[in-house]
Amino acid sequence: MRTINNIEHLLQPLEKAIQVSFLPTVVKHTFNELDRLIYTLPAKFGGLGIFDPTKSCHTEFSSSTRATAPLVHAIKDQQLFLTPEENFAISKETSAAKAGITIQKSAEHKITLRRVQERLPSEKAQHMELLCKKGTSAWLTTLPLEEFGFVLNKQEFSDAICLRYNYIIKNMPHRCACGEANSINHALCCKKGGYVSMRHNQLRDLIAHLLTSVGCRDVQTEPPLIPIDNEVFDRKSVNTAAEARLDVSARGVWNSMDRTFVDVRVFHHGAPSNKCPTIEKSFQKHENEKKLTYNRRILQVEKATFTPLVYSTSGAMGDEAEKFQKRVATLMTYKKGNLYSDCISYIRKKIRFVILRTVLTAIRGYRGHALRADDINSDIHLIDHLKDDI
Repeated sequence: MRTINNIEHLLQPLEKAIQVSFLPTVVKHTFNELDRLIYTLPAKFGGLGIFDPTKSCHTEFSSSTRATAPLVHAIKDQQLFLTPEENFAISKETSAAKAGITIQKSAEHKITLRRVQERLPSEKAQHMELLCKKGTSAWLTTLPLEEFGFVLNKQEFSDAICLRYNYIIKNMPHRCACGEANSINHALCCKKGGYVSMRHNQLRDLIAHLLTSVGCRDVQTEPPLIPIDNEVFDRKSVNTAAEARLDVSARGVWNSMDRTFVDVRVFHHGAPSNKCPTIEKSFQKHENEKKLTYNRRILQVEKATFTPLVYSTSGAMGDEAEKFQKRVATLMTYKKGNLYSDCISYIRKKIRFVILRTVLTAIRGYRGHALRADDINSDIHLIDHLKDDI
C-alpha cells in the first residue's frame, strides 16, 4: 500500500476476509457498517485498530510519498555523497514530514470519531467518549507478557471486547445469586460474592506496591488516622470517626518527608447512582466526595496531603489519579533510570489490567446459587417438621 497507488480494487478480497472470517472471531458478535467503521479507529479513539485496507491504501501511499520525498530528490539528483549539513537537512525534513503525517492522521481520526458519535444514540455516544479516555485502551495495545501479568485467555479477551462495546456476554446466568435479574451492570455493582471489595483491594495493594518500588518510605495500607480531640471543622461532611482509615499512606510522594494519604475508589459508570451529564462530572463528583470527607482532617490534624484516586470500571481515571500516576512515573524514572514514557506506560498498563481482571472476575465469578421458591418452601416445611418433633 505504501509503494503502489490505486490498488483499492485489489484489496477488496482482503477486506471481505476481514469482515467474514477475522472480525467475527475477534468480537464474537454480529456487526454492521457503523461498527466496522468504529473498529478501524485506533484504540485511543475507541476502536480496535483493524483498518479497512480499501480505504486506507491511498492515505498510506500519500504518507509514504511525503515522508520519503527528501530521499527521492537526493536519488534523482544522483547525490552519491552527502555532506553532514545535507544529511542533517534531509533528516530534519523527513522528521518534519513524519510529524505532519501523524498530526494529519490524528485529525482525520477525530473527524471520523465525531461522525460516528453523531450517528449513535446519546448513551452509546457517551460510552464512546469514555473509551477515548486516557488509560482505557491500554490493555489492547499491550504485548501479552506473562511476566508482568499482561495476559488474557480467549474467554477473558472475548468478554473484554464485549465490555468495551456493550455487547451481550454469552453464557451469563439469567439471575444473580442475590435474586435480582443478572446483567453486566448488576454484576459490577452487586456486593454478593465480595467482588466489589476485591476490585478495590487489588487496586489499593497495587498502588502501595508501586509506591514502595519507586523508593517512597513508610508505605502503609489502611493506616489509622490520628483520633479527633477538640478539633472543629468547618464542614459537617468531615469523617470524625475514631477508627477512620484511608487506603494507603507514604512519605516522599510529593515532597521528600511529607506524608501523603491516598484513598481509592472504582465506580461503575453504568450504575444508576453514577448518571451524570458528562463523564468529567462523574469523576469530579467522586473526587469531591472523597475530599469533603477526608481533606480537612488530613490537612488540619495529620498535617499531610490527601489525594483521591478515582477510576471507573472501564479503566478511565480522574484528574487527581492522572496527576498521581505522572508523579509516580517521575519517581520511577529517577529511581530506575528508565525513560519517563516507558514508566508512565507501564503504570497505566498495570493499573488497567488489575481493573480489567477484577471486572472480568466479577462477571464470571461464582456468587452461590440463587434461592428458588421451591427451596424456600422446602426450608419452611423442614422447620415446621422440626417444631413438630420438639
